Amino acid sequence: MQKIYHYTSFETFKKIIEFGTIRLNSLANVDDAEEGFLLDTTSQAPYTFASCWTRDAIESVPLWTMYVDSPFAVRIGVSTDILTPKLSNKYFISNQKNDDAYVFLMHRGGSRGMEFLSDIIYKDKPRLRMLKNLRGIFDADYISSYGLTKSLHWAFQQEIRFIVQAVPKSQVIKRRDALLYTCCQEVMDNDRPTDIQFIDMEYDFAKMLTAEIMLGPSTLEEDAQELKRFLDEKIPNFTGKVSRSEVFIRCK
Repeated sequence: MQKIYHYTSFETFKKIIEFGTIRLNSLANVDDAEEGFLLDTTSQAPYTFASCWTRDAIESVPLWTMYVDSPFAVRIGVSTDILTPKLSNKYFISNQKNDDAYVFLMHRGGSRGMEFLSDIIYKDKPRLRMLKNLRGIFDADYISSYGLTKSLHWAFQQEIRFIVQAVPKSQVIKRRDALLYTCCQEVMDNDRPTDIQFIDMEYDFAKMLTAEIMLGPSTLEEDAQELKRFLDEKIPNFTGKVSRSEVFIRCK
């Protein structure tokens, strides 16, 4: 199975291992400030959460420099099935840690697998319309692509992301004549308040046993030894590959 890669700090990597979760962050906080905006209604970025990875197995200087704020950096390479939603009530995710939120897959209308893990679509004009017409029918591009479109300027990332949506349970008004999913959608459509900043999801820890871990360009020999001690303690059955970056970046 093809691997995907995530650039992060060693401290964040330790949390991924120790807590057994992968964090999906709000699109309202990502570096591409255009993400989540719609042409005809308010942004749904505050209700949309993603964990961003890349398909590119060749290490990337921009990704090292843009997404790691620590000299002790690592790149994690894992199979795409490391994170899989466990579903209840059709679209709602149970293997997530936020008890105060309803967390759910987007209703893409296509095959189930594409609703959670998808490649980013790079476009000259990435913003979408939610509605097809004034009758309130959703636009087909919105259904299939919301949260997955970015400007061509970001194409170097070759991004693939895990994506969900979430709303505070306190903002959901349940109705007997409507599905819970519809009531959650109404929270977003009506721009009700949300204070959710991230969603932590439990992943398949067994997939981490064969991960590829690359030490970043600024790491030292003592960093390599610290990583080895951590793996020996936390993942004693680790059989994956540990390597060093081939990039040379001058420290500022």
